[in-house]
Amino acid sequence: MINLENITKSFAGHTLFEGVSFRLNSRERLGLVGRNGHGKTTLFKLITGEELPDSGTISVPKNYRISYVHQTLNFTCDTALKECMTGLGKEESDHCWKAEKILAGLGFSQEDFKRSPSEFSGGFQVRLNLAKALASDPDL
Repeated sequence: MINLENITKSFAGHTLFEGVSFRLNSRERLGLVGRNGHGKTTLFKLITGEELPDSGTISVPKNYRISYVHQTLNFTCDTALKECMTGLGKEESDHCWKAEKILAGLGFSQEDFKRSPSEFSGGFQVRLNLAKALASDPDL
């Protein structure tokens, strides 16, 4: 269970969140929809601990795996398959088959597995980021 209580977050004098509270129980799903600049990514960064709230508390269970599709496209590997495998946990780092299955499910061909991430269109690069998030087998 993830619990946010009375969260406030501001940037450069602009209040993004004020007094936000909610609970996400086990097996519940969350979808965030909103315009650019309205705090969707910031909310995930608060939940993952990448950013801290100005006030309020955030409780996340220990060893809880949280993943989201990052907006920035920053690839570090020379093939799509290797890039996807960076999302796998340490205990699964040799499970190439899992990354292949995820990539295939997102429309990548066997040939694509060997291509550099920079060769793909922007849409397929976003899919590759999604594949990394799915490979991490997150709790959220």
